[in-house]
Amino acid sequence: MAIDKGASHPQMRRMPDFRLVSPSKSKDLLVAIAFLLPAFAFLGLFVYLPTILAFLLAFFNYHPGAPTNTFAGLSNLKQAINYSVFQKSMVNTLYYAAMVVPGTLVLSMSIALLINRVTKIYSFARTLVLMPYVTPAIGTAIGWLWIYNPSYGLANAVLHVFHIPASQWMASPYMAMPAVAIYSLWHGIGFDVIILITAISGLPSGVLEAAIVDGASAWTKFWRVTLPLLSPTVFFITVVTTIGSFQAFSQIFALSTGSGGPEYATTTTIFLIYQTAFEYGDFSYAAAMAIYLVLGIFLLTMLMRWIGKRAVFYQ
Repeated sequence: MAIDKGASHPQMRRMPDFRLVSPSKSKDLLVAIAFLLPAFAFLGLFVYLPTILAFLLAFFNYHPGAPTNTFAGLSNLKQAINYSVFQKSMVNTLYYAAMVVPGTLVLSMSIALLINRVTKIYSFARTLVLMPYVTPAIGTAIGWLWIYNPSYGLANAVLHVFHIPASQWMASPYMAMPAVAIYSLWHGIGFDVIILITAISGLPSGVLEAAIVDGASAWTKFWRVTLPLLSPTVFFITVVTTIGSFQAFSQIFALSTGSGGPEYATTTTIFLIYQTAFEYGDFSYAAAMAIYLVLGIFLLTMLMRWIGKRAVFYQ
């Protein structure tokens, strides 16, 4: 019987291929490693290593210049969670995020839809909206301190025109945080507007035209067609803005002139961590507070991810 040399045994066909990687692929791999190595080195040196050190500091009593640093165990974490100012800072952070995140979504969506309609002045309006975002927060905050001045500021002048009682703004424990939130919306909304305009320009025109042909009103078209199609972008903005609001520091430091506001009104968690570490010199206590902040951001991000899987419409 003739043997078919082209046929092979089934077990032989399942054997792995032990051929060596070709020289060209090895060269490509080395080139890829060479390009990625600086990025990994930068992340390791300036991101991961400081994160690990900050986590370890929370379990020690570390003070710069101290001759010895003793092991503290969980004492710093226990003291931080029972510290009344830290508790208030967490409430202030949530309060700030509760104003900034919804305000950013509503205003950025409204401005993006308006600019998208007015095509003749699109370039000018886009530049005008984006300009505050590209300016330094510390620099523009100086101007806003003048706006919020209770004696001759522009904010109280506007309130006077509408016969509304003047406010102390940054000097008031009740208005200080809303004043910071107003500035944050003005300063950061341009980034979200540009992202939404880009997403709106990429919407399928056929779907929008079909809604108009079916007699859908402007509100129905937005709520039933435009918003579901934009839901991935809206979800992205929500996550980024929420994380950013928990990490907000520059505007709070500048507008409160480094004091944290009257009666700790603008003392957010990140601001308290800065004060504890760099003004009071207690790095371990600050690291313990940072662990709670990171844990809170992580849990909130996981919650938003869970909601996003059920509420976001992906085409």
